[in-house]
Amino acid sequence: MTLRTALQQSKILTFVVMGAFVWLLLSLLNVMGTFDWAAINTGDFVGQTAVGGIAGVVVLAVLLGVLVVLYSEVSETSPGPEAWPPSER
Repeated sequence: MTLRTALQQSKILTFVVMGAFVWLLLSLLNVMGTFDWAAINTGDFVGQTAVGGIAGVVVLAVLLGVLVVLYSEVSETSPGPEAWPPSER
């Protein structure tokens, strides 16, 4: 199924998945810019720490990966359904 076919069959679901991807990507970039990457070894655990930021980046990256896999499965054209009843050859 291509993106065009997905849009024809379910416009709302296609836009929701694409919107979720864009939102997660923007959230990932926001989290990456929020904390100091060099402060991972410091003992200051007040406020936004590098460990919490890295955990957030990992979680958002995994979710983005799941959406990419979902999109690749939706855009796959094969295997298609077989005809029923099977034809005798």
